[in-house]
Amino acid sequence: MQTYKVLISDLAKADLQNIFSYITSVESITRARYVERGILSEIKHLKRFPTAYPKEDFTRMDEKMIRFHVKWHYKILFFIDANTVQVLRIFHTAQSPEKLLDL
Repeated sequence: MQTYKVLISDLAKADLQNIFSYITSVESITRARYVERGILSEIKHLKRFPTAYPKEDFTRMDEKMIRFHVKWHYKILFFIDANTVQVLRIFHTAQSPEKLLDL
């Protein structure tokens, strides 16, 4: 069974930091840490069977097949390249999917 190396883009890291900051401001730092750990755990699981996740239809990266995985209300967008899974964005599903057209 192939195991992929998982990389998180700077943009996805910034997304995660923004999520953390928002949850800290509206709920608590404890809740923010819980959500952050949950999302990072799901990202870690992408190293096995990343092709099992569906294709994202709202992106414009025609040369790469963008896939997604949802954890709670957060969509983790990624693509697979040889032996690597590259996480591109972490996107709250309440936001307009048209924001994904920038990918």
